[in-house]
Parts: sequence; C-alpha cells; structure tokens
Amino acid sequence: MLKENVFNKDIKEWYLKSLDVKDNSLTTYLSLFNKATLIENQKNKDIFDMNKVELEELFYSLKSPSPQPISASIGFISRYIDWAIMNGYTENRSQRLPSIIDIEYCSRFIYKASIVRYTREQLITYMRLFDDQRHAVFLLCLFEGIKGEGYSEILNLKMADLSNDNGVCFARLTNNKGYRRKIEITEDLYWKLEKLDKISSTSLTPKQGQKYFTDNTYIFKKANSKSSDIQLRASFGNRALDLAKTIFDNSNLIASTIQISGMMWYLWEMVKDNEVKTLDKELLEKVANKYDTGYANKDNKYVSYSILKHKLDFDFMKTNYGDFNIEL
Repeated sequence: MLKENVFNKDIKEWYLKSLDVKDNSLTTYLSLFNKATLIENQKNKDIFDMNKVELEELFYSLKSPSPQPISASIGFISRYIDWAIMNGYTENRSQRLPSIIDIEYCSRFIYKASIVRYTREQLITYMRLFDDQRHAVFLLCLFEGIKGEGYSEILNLKMADLSNDNGVCFARLTNNKGYRRKIEITEDLYWKLEKLDKISSTSLTPKQGQKYFTDNTYIFKKANSKSSDIQLRASFGNRALDLAKTIFDNSNLIASTIQISGMMWYLWEMVKDNEVKTLDKELLEKVANKYDTGYANKDNKYVSYSILKHKLDFDFMKTNYGDFNIEL
C-alpha cells in the first residue's frame, strides 16, 4: 500500500488498479510513488501538477546509478500524468516532458555521487583482505566479464572450460539457460582459478592436510566437502558482494560496480599501447561481447553504443589510466 502522506493516495491506487501488470511490476510502481512522497510534500502538490523543473528534481531524487532504470521510471510517471489529465484530475495540461524519453535525456539524472569505480590495481589490493579467497576471485571474474544470470557463468566454471596457451588464456562460459560463449581472460585470473580448483583452500596460504579434488569438479565448490562435486549457489556471490561492501567501505557496491570498472580497464588495455589512443564503436562492440552487456536487442546482439557510453566514466579512465580520444 502507499504511504499515508502521499498526495492523492486514492488516485494513485486507482491508477495502479487500472494497470494490467504482474505483481513484481506493481511492487516497483508502488515503490516509485512512495519515493516521490518527499518531493510532493516539499512542493505541496501531486506529481501530475508539477512543472518541468519540479519533475526533473524528482527524477534526480530517485538516485539512479544508470540511465536504464530512470528511463523506466520517467516513462511510468509520464503515463501517470497523461492518465491524470485524461481523467480530469489536473488542469495542468502543458507538455512538461520530452515526447521521446531517450538515453541522452535520462543520463542527466544519474546520481553520480553514489558511483565509485575501481582500477584493477585497487581491486587486487582489496582482494588480499578477504579471508576466503573464493570471494576475492569471484570479484575478479566479474571484473573480467564473467557473470551470467545468478552468477551462473562463474559458478558453472570447471578447469576443463579454461585454456592457457603460453599466457593466452580463454574461458568457455555457460549460463543457467545453456547459453554458451567464449572470452579471453588474463593469465592472472587463470592461475587464481587453477589454485581454487585444485585445493579446498579458502585462505591465501594453503594449510597442511588440505583435500584435493578431481578434475571434473566445479571450481567454485564447497570447501572441505565430503562430496567431490558440490557446486556453490548464487547466495555465495551475494555473500561476496556483502563482504566487499565492508572491505571496500562502499555500501553502494553491487555486481555492476565491479563489472563496469572492469569494462573501463579492458578498454584501456586495448588502446594503451597505441600511439594514437582512440575509443571507437569497434572497441565498444568488443566490450559488449566480453561483458555480455549493452545490447539494445540481445537476441541478435545489436549493440547500443549510447547504452554502453553511459555505463562508462571517461573522466575516471583519464584520471586513473591516461588520456585518449573519443570517436563515438
């Protein structure tokens, strides 16, 4: 239910009842209306009576870390305003939002104060602070583009999926829906995964009397288990991220924090040795393929350059890696 202090609570609930949506979407819309409460109280008016400046203040207050979620929120609010006008709940009929809600418009409301990115060097330093090195290597997998729904690409990994040909390493990945892909990984990650695979160790320094596993076990498996093949579940990844929030001193840290940090590192790796360092669409396609993200249509792998561009922080890259040109 909506909070009691929301303006025109009954009208909002009537609007939600008019929508033919699933329960999870309804929960999202209820949450959005509740978040708008503070601005409505400050302005002493309902969303549908706000002007353009007030609405944009509302959008920024939602503190979205990326343009995609705020795009959905703006679209919902726009439809709510249209519904209120059509049903005579407001006399404010002026067009207060753009006719097309695109990524460029939404990107201005990204709450950058909550966004922290990390270099690879910073990540490696933090990894040494984990008691359980499986959690640390899990983060490095995210950083190098391995994830999958429910972290399935990470949790499904076996040594048989990895190859190392004189320092050129690859990982064959499988998610929980059977989707397969192959990406290049660093030799550093390869050897860290190899160490996890061979020993049931969770510490930086292997202890005497550890149990060794057979080659067909998952790399991310339960430590010191009597069974040789018990795979960890998604809760393991959630635990790793919860621990990282404390170790990194960043309560806003999520999986995409690490992934996007890795995307920027990977971009720099591709240009750092070039005399003229230029980020272009070809490089963004390589990022999309490696990190399995940034697709406008994932079925046919159509890359949205605007989505990818707004995931990246070019100022962060220039400050921490070096200068480059942008041709996007």
